[in-house]
Amino acid sequence: MALGQESPVGTQFARTRDIVVVAVLMLLLAAALVVVLIQAWPPGATRVGQEPPAHKAVRLFGWSPRVSRETSLFVIVLAAGAIGGTVHALRSLYWYVGNRTLKRSWLMMYLFLPFIGAAFGLIVYLVLRGGLTSPAGGSAEINPYGITAIAALVGLFSQETAEKLRAVFATLFAPAQAGRDQALPPQVRSIEPAAGPVGGMVTLHGVGLGAATTVRFGTADAAATDVSDELVRVTVPPGAASGRPVVVTPAGSAVSPMEFTVE
Repeated sequence: MALGQESPVGTQFARTRDIVVVAVLMLLLAAALVVVLIQAWPPGATRVGQEPPAHKAVRLFGWSPRVSRETSLFVIVLAAGAIGGTVHALRSLYWYVGNRTLKRSWLMMYLFLPFIGAAFGLIVYLVLRGGLTSPAGGSAEINPYGITAIAALVGLFSQETAEKLRAVFATLFAPAQAGRDQALPPQVRSIEPAAGPVGGMVTLHGVGLGAATTVRFGTADAAATDVSDELVRVTVPPGAASGRPVVVTPAGSAVSPMEFTVE
């Protein structure tokens, strides 16, 4: 492959077999996570004013360990975060499959989303336990329903959670000085879908797109509605012309390598 040429790996559309395998794996994982969540759920007190049991026997696929309430909280947080990530993956999968725009390069993301959701759920749980509860408070004071709901939402919206945590800690700590090679120039690598009508939603994927303001379709400009470092979403504006869209940022413009056809 020549220097500067984009790798062709994963640029083909996903095959039916790939889609079926990923969908089945996601559904099996979701079912297993629900079982883990139910089995690891910490027991409550049997009487008013009584402390909940300190340990519980968990039955998981032929394995029956006894875990403490503290350990149960960690397990249900991980399971709930993974469930949220799985729901995110399934929702994105059927959307791209329904629009016939799923590329094979995205299949790896779907397999990783449950693990990312579990990791984010655990991180947010540790932040909440460390900052919003008393250090002297024990696991008996934690509401499992509340932390499970938070972990599931964090897994479902992992990208938004990462951006929020980044904003919070950027406020608390001084930002690192940007080196010469730290900030990547804006670059568009793909566009989905490749065709659509005026008023339709278009997503441009790439790097260095976090400061994008508009996307130009011929001579018509569209304001960016959803922007991150890896993608920009816009609505095809009136007067848009077929061709290669241009993402406009303060650091420069990035031309899509693929053409967009206005239907």
